[in-house]
Amino acid sequence: MRIKSITPVGKHEVYDISVADVEHYILNNGVVSHNTGSYYSADNIFILGRQQEKDGKEVVGYNFIINVEKSRYVKEKSKIPIEVTYEGGISKWSGLLDMGLNSGHVIKPSNGWYSKVDMETGEIEEKKYRLADTHNRAFWGPIIDSVTFQEAVKKRYQVASGSIYKDEDDVAEVFEDIDAE
Repeated sequence: MRIKSITPVGKHEVYDISVADVEHYILNNGVVSHNTGSYYSADNIFILGRQQEKDGKEVVGYNFIINVEKSRYVKEKSKIPIEVTYEGGISKWSGLLDMGLNSGHVIKPSNGWYSKVDMETGEIEEKKYRLADTHNRAFWGPIIDSVTFQEAVKKRYQVASGSIYKDEDDVAEVFEDIDAE
């Protein structure tokens, strides 16, 4: 971003609103703010990082990491990987292997190989898969459909949802108490 022109608007008092010992520079609507409340009033702040995806020496795409700095919807400090290749675009299987390993639905029995785990029995499937062989519905379908995997994803990323009251009767009682005062 380059400044095209500066127009004087007269003399005004200027204040530097800042937070002690904190250095924040935030791009907000095309303006760089220094140590202002933009950070604190924002609903979501995501920081994107990227790494080149190479095949030998040739760059074939990028692996992006969405770092959740602040959010009212996703747990803060979460990292969400997104795999993008020039040939295939965004991979719909991005991040699932990390989630599968984290939740115990997938294990890494040896370097470069992955196996599925039956969460009901704890049995490890005999078949081993290379990373490229995990990028399909046949591998992920049963895992994604399992309630235990869905709960693991919610536990890792979801902040909160639903009512702060246990049921509607609790809400009615609260209003009755307020009216009685």
